[in-house]
Amino acid sequence: MAYTMMFYNLENLYDTVEDPKTDDDSFTPVGERRWTIDKYNQKLDNLSEVFTAVSNAHGGFPVIVGVSEVENMSVMRALAARKRLSGSHFKCIHYESNDARGIDVGVFYRSDKFKLIGSEPVKLVLRSGREYIGRNILAMWGELDGEMFAVYICHLLSRRTGVDSSAGFRRAGTETARDHARELAKLYPGIKVVIMGDMNDTPADASLAELLPARKSIFAVREGEYFNPFWALMEEGKGTSIHENRWKLYDNIVVSFNMLELPGRHVRGLHLVKTDERHYGEIFSRNFMLQRGHPKRCYNGNHFQSGYSDHLPVLIKLDRK
Repeated sequence: MAYTMMFYNLENLYDTVEDPKTDDDSFTPVGERRWTIDKYNQKLDNLSEVFTAVSNAHGGFPVIVGVSEVENMSVMRALAARKRLSGSHFKCIHYESNDARGIDVGVFYRSDKFKLIGSEPVKLVLRSGREYIGRNILAMWGELDGEMFAVYICHLLSRRTGVDSSAGFRRAGTETARDHARELAKLYPGIKVVIMGDMNDTPADASLAELLPARKSIFAVREGEYFNPFWALMEEGKGTSIHENRWKLYDNIVVSFNMLELPGRHVRGLHLVKTDERHYGEIFSRNFMLQRGHPKRCYNGNHFQSGYSDHLPVLIKLDRK
């Protein structure tokens, strides 16, 4: 049986209630966005439409959906409860972080397919040894089709303050996920690892290419390393979000060596398979998700346009022979 795993930056999925501990004032009924319950419900319906389109295209809802830019567990449960997702069997995991805007990562998982064993928020540790005060990484592990998997959901620091000045925090993010996975492998030898998220770096940047490391070619990956199927899509000029009127591919999913079936090497159990004739990853896009060829976001400035997100989701597929 084939399984899909997906990551999607949901772009400012807030409820309408002001949280005095975070900077969410603009996403309230009296804030500058005039974020009302009707707009909130429309956003939930729109996102559920994307999930359903993925299900229709891939023979069922993804077994794992990592998400970013969610305010709390309430908004995740509200999305999972939409009528379109009634057959998804989605359960949610979310941990509050110290993000100033109050947006975190979370994960939906199919409780009928994935047997959750554990999860926890993982604080980023800088090379200086101090912890980063901000968004955490979400780690989860459990059994899928009788095999142990670990999945990491990331939303690493943006480039807004400068590419170079913020790069160390993104490096810390991938190193933290990598090191946590190594420790988990001591408890569960042979565990298969998937690291996904809005990395705010491309597959070619050091945080991914050098530190995990996540290789460009499936044939270049060695034990202890990772493969990034989205590198090929980036080199074709494709992306998941628009920056300075150009496509950027900051949303990534990488997989561990023991999920790769190579010539002369047979993988027992689930392994990465192609999403089409040429690629091992897919940027999911449908016309209804776009506006003039770009992701149709929820707001244009402060004008509500009933959009979806400023990112497109990415996905991979697993199967066994």
